[in-house]
Amino acid sequence: MLRKRLKQLGFQHVAEARDGEIGLAEALRQPPDIMLLDVMMPGSDGVSVLRAMRADEQLRDISVLMISAHDTLEMAAQCIELGAEDYLAKPVLMPLLRARIAAVLERRRLRAVEHAFLSHFDPQTDLPNRAALLERTERMMASNRPLALVAVACNNHANIALGTDEAQAATFLRRLAAHVQAKWEQVDTVARIAEDMLGWLIPDVQPDQQLILEVQAVLGITPHASAASPALSSVHALTASIAVWPAEGAPVDAAELLRLAMNEAARTDPLGDERVILADPALRTSTRTALAIHQQLEEGLERDELELYFQPIFSVQNDQHPVGAEALLRWNHPERGVLAPGEFLEAIEHTPLMSRIDAWVMERAIDSLVAWSQDLPPTFRLHVNVTARSLASGRLMQILTINLPEPVRKHLAVELTERLVVSDMLSCSATLQSLRTLGIHVALDDFGTGFSSLSHVSLLPCDTMKIDRSFVSGIDADVQTRRLLESMIGMARSLGLTVIVEGVEHDGELAVLRKLGCSFVQGYLLGKPQPELDFLQHLH
Repeated sequence: MLRKRLKQLGFQHVAEARDGEIGLAEALRQPPDIMLLDVMMPGSDGVSVLRAMRADEQLRDISVLMISAHDTLEMAAQCIELGAEDYLAKPVLMPLLRARIAAVLERRRLRAVEHAFLSHFDPQTDLPNRAALLERTERMMASNRPLALVAVACNNHANIALGTDEAQAATFLRRLAAHVQAKWEQVDTVARIAEDMLGWLIPDVQPDQQLILEVQAVLGITPHASAASPALSSVHALTASIAVWPAEGAPVDAAELLRLAMNEAARTDPLGDERVILADPALRTSTRTALAIHQQLEEGLERDELELYFQPIFSVQNDQHPVGAEALLRWNHPERGVLAPGEFLEAIEHTPLMSRIDAWVMERAIDSLVAWSQDLPPTFRLHVNVTARSLASGRLMQILTINLPEPVRKHLAVELTERLVVSDMLSCSATLQSLRTLGIHVALDDFGTGFSSLSHVSLLPCDTMKIDRSFVSGIDADVQTRRLLESMIGMARSLGLTVIVEGVEHDGELAVLRKLGCSFVQGYLLGKPQPELDFLQHLH
């Protein structure tokens, strides 16, 4: 009768056993959500079956409703003490039974939610745990988003736990996690992945030195230091390893990727120079070199090892006297000698140090212009390279407005050199227009390569186009290259732009440029980059 009524109430999956032994066997074979158990049954009675269920690991969590004509308070209390959810007396009222079953199912649902929550969080720190981090990582990998998993090892965790207590060690991990999330908005998830480790998930990043620098900054780790900064407590020897995806040879499974990061973090020497590394050795070599250059260049900037050289720009019709120059950065490296930008700028171009270098170059160029200003011809211009990122920061505009006297501004040309597409074209265009309003010339460098495309010439306000040396090499012998260069010069003229052709190294190339009507040239044929004193002698 109960089975029939339960189906009428909407419970379609109802099984029945004729005695306790069969009921136990069926429950083991296919565990039910709820068992309705009579106290008095053939063979084992309901109390014995309930006791057996609570002793069995597979059956102990099944919800049980006791139903019996044995309605004494003592029997009901005994069943409840053994773990029954409720005790209903016969005859069973169907509305009451339905309500009891609904209540049991709701309690089961809440327990499942609680279990799912607890299974994804670390009870000591209340941080997401390894399972939660892996689940989040798998979802991100499934959407093909590039990511990095950072494993951070607290190498003194065990000593701290023994010397104080485990709660103190866990407290540090919790504080560290809060510090990471406060300092780096891009971090998606920070989880406790082992007793002495935190794991971070960072989406949409590239495996380069900038990523390592940012992890170092967040952890307060600097090269050649023996411990983390006081902000993170000097007693915690932190090391970190970064595993990136996708990358050549990188694991395609989230668990393997995390295991790679954890293994490398655990093996990293907490007293060594490199305490934040890329987990992939192939990536690590180039990044290690870039990091070393970054550190040395930062120190070199402080020690005044940087210097400006000047390469003259000539009129094609009068190639004996400079009509301008380009300021070029040189690094007087204490061990490697004088280095050109190509040997070190790539290592820092995506780091904050690049903006500092840009500012230094502009300040030194302004100092030189101001010192020369009394002896300069009216049309002389000094070209200074800047990146679109530095322009966007506003710092260069501030330097120019404050440091460059108005009468000297006509002698300065700012060259936009970044070979990447300008991400905020409207903002960049507005800044360049502001420069022109100040009386400063604007030039687009390396036309025809990367950033300086035809679309940018039409969108960005400029006065001069510098044609890259790749379009000059061999024009005296290659007709097609010569025609291409001729069309570029013609296009620039039609737009009202002055043309400077870079990289002229042979007499034949200069002769062709004269025939094509090119106005200005720059290159080793007529003048190499020189220190300031040598250039001034040439200029005078």
